[in-house]
Amino acid sequence: MFQLAVHFVSPFKAVVLQLRFVGACSILGLFGWSLASFAADAIARAKKMHQIPCTKCRFFTGDYRLKCTVNPHLANTEQAIGCSDYQNKNI
Repeated sequence: MFQLAVHFVSPFKAVVLQLRFVGACSILGLFGWSLASFAADAIARAKKMHQIPCTKCRFFTGDYRLKCTVNPHLANTEQAIGCSDYQNKNI
């Protein structure tokens, strides 16, 4: 009985081997895709965060208790990117 099963399975060994190879390559490809997607998202997020002008503003105190004297709830957030009260320190 066992020899009969081996006789039927042996032609499919090459197919099973190829499927395992394709499966392994697919997993590695998905891992690479995920890693590249993570890196692209991290770079986009960093660029967005570097647009926040608070540290160059005249009203920015640098104190963790009161970061901005005009808009303390917006200081150092993404909402501060278009702040209408922004004034450069050098003025």
